[in-house]
Amino acid sequence: MTFYEMIDDLSYALQKEKLVIFVGAGVSKNSGLPSWGQIVQAFAKEIDYPMEGRLATEEYIRIPQYYYCMDESEGHSAYYSLLSSMIPTDCQPNLLDYLIVTLRPKHIVTTNFDTLLDQIARDYQIVREDRDLLTGISAHYLLKLHGDIRQPEKMVFKEDDYLQYSETHRLMETFLKYLLIGHVFLFVGYSLNDYNLKTFVSWIDNIAKEMHVKQKMHRNYLLCSSLHAGKEYLRKYYEGKGLEVIDLYQLPKEVEERACPVQISDELGRRTYAVLDLLHR
Repeated sequence: MTFYEMIDDLSYALQKEKLVIFVGAGVSKNSGLPSWGQIVQAFAKEIDYPMEGRLATEEYIRIPQYYYCMDESEGHSAYYSLLSSMIPTDCQPNLLDYLIVTLRPKHIVTTNFDTLLDQIARDYQIVREDRDLLTGISAHYLLKLHGDIRQPEKMVFKEDDYLQYSETHRLMETFLKYLLIGHVFLFVGYSLNDYNLKTFVSWIDNIAKEMHVKQKMHRNYLLCSSLHAGKEYLRKYYEGKGLEVIDLYQLPKEVEERACPVQISDELGRRTYAVLDLLHR
């Protein structure tokens, strides 16, 4: 597909109220919040975990688990305190947050722990845990898949949290898998090696196979920044899993030249804004 064919597909899904936007840490970065990797590195430093080279995907959830197992404080208070200290509660939403909410997708889903979207998504019912899906019916949800900083003991961060997710968040997982069947997913702020992204992609792939709709299932999309480094094999990998990749460093010239808000200082943030802004058409 060409870039503009993908934009047209996303715009059509938005118009038909079939677009679900997934928001990762790359969006919150524009409000000065740390990336998932930076939080994990803080935990690694505390336990003298060797940080030579790039962390493997599974280490992102295993390092916090190592810290948790070594933490002998009452109720693992040291673990929760360190995690809470990494995520300031006084940060303000950035222009990407506002743009995503203004687009008014059917649902917004995030794996971020911060409260940036909560502050502005006033027409969306916030879901932080299973019971929130039972307390009311809304046309638009903000699903916080991994909880948030206001309840650190319920945040999904370490390995055990991920391994037990299907039991501890059964309704939320079921709801997401239901959305996969009839909605278009757009992932924003995730890296290609993100553990969360790989989990969602496996759901897409498995559901398509189970329902024998691999060739007919609608496309889902990922805004990414890694392919410009020559990682074409990653594009093929994700396309094989039902995810179309929009390379933020291979945009049409006229899109790159679009005037983006000067308040977004991050180059990747500006490129993301330029693409999302096209969906307003």
